[in-house]
Amino acid sequence: MSELVLKRNEAVEVRQYGFGTKLFFLYFLNVCDWFCTQVLIDTGYFFEANPFMGKLMEFPIVGFFVKCVLPLALSIIIWLFYKIFKLEQTRFTNFLIYGGVILYSAVITVHIINFITLYSMG
Repeated sequence: MSELVLKRNEAVEVRQYGFGTKLFFLYFLNVCDWFCTQVLIDTGYFFEANPFMGKLMEFPIVGFFVKCVLPLALSIIIWLFYKIFKLEQTRFTNFLIYGGVILYSAVITVHIINFITLYSMG
């Protein structure tokens, strides 16, 4: 039982996720956003809130390319740049990635609410 109690100045091991893992998770949320948006638009009851993306989402292949393929390529380039030049994670890069995760999580939450609304109508 005494092993579970932390001493006052004892360091606590915190799991640090690698840069690639964080970047992949951000990309995964992006793909989830695209998928949910496309499904909701296809119902005819919802529309894309971003007018620029709304025009692109009228053509599913173009929407997929812009929302999934280009960000994947950009993520791979960023990750390779990070690895090749042995860059360190900074507070700023973590702030950007975690900020993106928070924003995408909010968007996914709105999608979930929209799905609940859609399926409660029928």
